[in-house]
Amino acid sequence: METKSRKKTEYCILCALTVLVYLCLMWIFTGNGPYTHNTYNSYALQADSWRHGRLDLGENYYHLELAEYKGKYYVSFPPFPSYVLFPLTFLFGSNTPDAMVIWAIDIVTIVYLYKLALLFIKRPQIAALTSLFVMLGTNVTFNMLNPWVWFIAQTMCFALSVMSVYYAYKGKNALSLAFWACSVGCRPMQAVFIPVLLYIIYTKEKEKDPEIGLLGIIKKNLLNAIPTVLIAFSYMLLNFLRFDNPLEFGHNYLPEFVEAEHGQFDIFYFSNDLRLLLNIPEFDENGRMVIDHFGNLNFLIVSPFVLFAVAMVVLTFVKKEYRIALFELLIIVLCVVYMIITMMHKTMGGWHFGNRYSNDILPWLFLVSILGLKKVPEAGKYQVPLMVFGMCLNAVGLVVVYNNMYIM
Repeated sequence: METKSRKKTEYCILCALTVLVYLCLMWIFTGNGPYTHNTYNSYALQADSWRHGRLDLGENYYHLELAEYKGKYYVSFPPFPSYVLFPLTFLFGSNTPDAMVIWAIDIVTIVYLYKLALLFIKRPQIAALTSLFVMLGTNVTFNMLNPWVWFIAQTMCFALSVMSVYYAYKGKNALSLAFWACSVGCRPMQAVFIPVLLYIIYTKEKEKDPEIGLLGIIKKNLLNAIPTVLIAFSYMLLNFLRFDNPLEFGHNYLPEFVEAEHGQFDIFYFSNDLRLLLNIPEFDENGRMVIDHFGNLNFLIVSPFVLFAVAMVVLTFVKKEYRIALFELLIIVLCVVYMIITMMHKTMGGWHFGNRYSNDILPWLFLVSILGLKKVPEAGKYQVPLMVFGMCLNAVGLVVVYNNMYIM
């Protein structure tokens, strides 16, 4: 038993070191390191304004995406990352060490991915491989390197989503729901995935007490919901005090959406965004793939983990593990719903490599994969070629984009 525990710990350390080595390598290639100044530090500016008793930023920072409302300028993104940075403003003001923060988040993420995988996969080697695949073999790599306002929110969201699932399975429902609420404060559409957590909580409660009914489970977890309610209330209060609307966090008041004929969300954008989601890469006359800074690539190509997750659903059905397969299918359906909503947004990621909006479904597809690997552990080895492909493609892509190079 002691040898098994030591082996699990060793692989956890190896996972963390692997991510750290990857970050250092990308630091060498792109200049984005732990001491890099954050040019787009909207969240730090907001947190520092709060420290000074002000909800607006006091002035217009022209290089930032700010919401203008009643003559004042506000951060136009969901607020949770500023909650994290707020304590740091007492030491650093608005120059918080955002790059160090995102590196720390990256390490926390891989640790929790591995811990979650171990709940289902007996072999730590496969648990480590799957965890590293979803983090380093997908388009997540583009977000995890840089603390700019857009990317730090997605990176935090990824970590918080994994943590919420982990604590749901550990029976720590208050923590699970609270971390989910925090993830919604980074990417509001994560609210779509609450049925997953509620189902996990329900099944775990039934395992403890098969006689308990739905009403009993709700009553038992009322106190566990308090942190989540308080976090949600803080978002709504902040929104109301800034924009006179508890559901408005500011994006609708960005000039690009105020002036847009169809606003921020509209079915009008769907067809073009679907094309971007499934966009096949182009090649020049020399056979080189074209990489530019505003071109989306097919999300299945930049994040081949999605293909592995879908394959695990199929294998679970083949193994006649229908209960698990149906739960996996529910998650897949919610991922599709998430992407449909995303494709009704005016933009699909802006300046980036790959298709970064699709990264938000990967924590949930990770759950799909490890559920499948619990029943078909021998399938774990088939991740390797997909992982190598994803790591190489995303490493090249982010180096090209972050260095303002073009392959055309």
